[in-house]
Amino acid sequence: MNDDSRVLSPTEHEVYLLRVWYEFDGPRPVWRASVLLPHDDRRRYFATPEVLLHFLGKHVLTQRPVDSAPQDL
Repeated sequence: MNDDSRVLSPTEHEVYLLRVWYEFDGPRPVWRASVLLPHDDRRRYFATPEVLLHFLGKHVLTQRPVDSAPQDL
């Protein structure tokens, strides 16, 4: 279990603030994203959709219902 893990009650949910945009690197548009996790003031930035989805997947797996056992990640 990592430091981001948290036990959720059965009625609890989490809200993630996800922002996706394009910026220009010279003449070409470049994909960018940021995410703000619940209970955390740090914004994380991503340069590819794959890295963003990997990060969110790992984070979501650490959040578990009250009655479930911890998982080895």
